[in-house]
Amino acid sequence: MAEELASREVIVLQEMEARRVGDGIRELRQRCGLSLADLARRANVSNDYLLRLEEGHELKIECSVLDNLRQVSSTSG
Repeated sequence: MAEELASREVIVLQEMEARRVGDGIRELRQRCGLSLADLARRANVSNDYLLRLEEGHELKIECSVLDNLRQVSSTSG
């Protein structure tokens, strides 16, 4: 039950925070040598959602998505 709740937790960002998070995701992706489509597939999110994150247009992000991105970076970087 706790895992289910944790996977649904959402972080709400301010616009400037969203841009910084997006810049960080893009840097991470490029450092790992992954295309947007590759990272989206590995992180189990859509290309459109990942693009919105990278561009700082997505103000809500699930903790599970951040965990997926973190896992991809640790295995790719």
